[in-house]
Amino acid sequence: MKYKAKTILLYLPLFFLFFHACSDKQESIPDFSVANTGPYILNVTYLDLIRSNLDDPFFQFEYSYLIEGAEFLYARDDYQFVTDKAYLPPSGDIHDYMSIARYRWPDENGAYTITKDGVTNPEIYNYDRPKLADVSSAIYTLSLAWYFSKDEKYARKASELIYSWFLDETTRMNPNLNHAQVAKGVNTGELQGIIDANDFIPIIEAVGLIYDSVHWTQQHHVRLKEWFYHFSRWYVRRYNADAFCDNDNWCNNVSTWMDVQRASIFLFTEQEGLLNSASHIMPLQTKISKQISFDGAQQFESQRNLSQHYVYFNLRGFMNLAMIRKNRTGYDRDWPNLQDSNYGGLKPALDVLTNFIKGAGTAGFFVANPDFNNCRYLEIFRPAANLFDSPVYDQTAQFLIDNGCRDPDITLTFPPLNLLNEMTEIQ
Repeated sequence: MKYKAKTILLYLPLFFLFFHACSDKQESIPDFSVANTGPYILNVTYLDLIRSNLDDPFFQFEYSYLIEGAEFLYARDDYQFVTDKAYLPPSGDIHDYMSIARYRWPDENGAYTITKDGVTNPEIYNYDRPKLADVSSAIYTLSLAWYFSKDEKYARKASELIYSWFLDETTRMNPNLNHAQVAKGVNTGELQGIIDANDFIPIIEAVGLIYDSVHWTQQHHVRLKEWFYHFSRWYVRRYNADAFCDNDNWCNNVSTWMDVQRASIFLFTEQEGLLNSASHIMPLQTKISKQISFDGAQQFESQRNLSQHYVYFNLRGFMNLAMIRKNRTGYDRDWPNLQDSNYGGLKPALDVLTNFIKGAGTAGFFVANPDFNNCRYLEIFRPAANLFDSPVYDQTAQFLIDNGCRDPDITLTFPPLNLLNEMTEIQ
């Protein structure tokens, strides 16, 4: 992913940040409560509605698929953690997370100065990025399986994985991403490596799901809040609120997902007030206006190699962020701005994808890629239907389902509008 040199000037020098990343361990931390305030993207009312309708043939079908996957994940004994990598990160501490810049390749001198946008360097599999993605996905699926089945073995496995990644003294990760997306021979970590923190989002959601399990203890809950609080302090020192969106000529998907990350982490660590603070998270309508044009084009994604992926990926980030904003129990700065007829500027971009799924062309928006799995659009349209009470997006999601798309992470967490309407009528 590209970034402008002048963006770097917005951040503190790395040596200063590394010093403080170490000193963060000595910082005083809040006296956290044992209370559960999550999940934040998922809506427990929706989850319970679906759980009470599992006798429906469609939900039975999706539930069986979820449990099949959870059984496989439960039986696995080959999960890896940050301490399992073969190479030490630049810090020399095996507990520090390290990943390799996905699209960087070595030049004739062995330095990773060549960028091939959209072409993954297979060396990434030697480091921590795939491990975190694997563990995060497993934790999330196992937690959903526990929530719907109440079979404690799934919560036990999810709890063990969370404990191993964050809390176990032998295998834990230090609370920083100083060495994310390293370009060997060039740097010890790139600022855009923060995108790797996306895999923390489903873990935080999962904790909210398994909170009532006997296998997720209050001690673990508080200790995990402490870990993420340390991570949040590292985060705030390293990045400004407008990182990767510092002017009208540069505002990409990394900035969108950073807001999802920050919102999830701030909520989990009892820093809810920061969600309405422009010095910590840019106002959502400002970010939308910088990224999405009146006709729905996402100018900073549409010119990328793999543009179809990045257009989807950025819009999926906006859906997650909008769900967090909608689910807030107190006053939220951004949700009212998403309730106009244009959904705060998101509607044109959503409509581009709706039209594409119906067979329209993509000129000016992205280049369709035959390798892209269109079923991933379920991750956009089921949430969008719930967010905006939209029959159009509900029908788009149903069209994908009718054409063979299956994803219990979505179909068992975001109900179809007819079920939501039935619930409303009963109430």
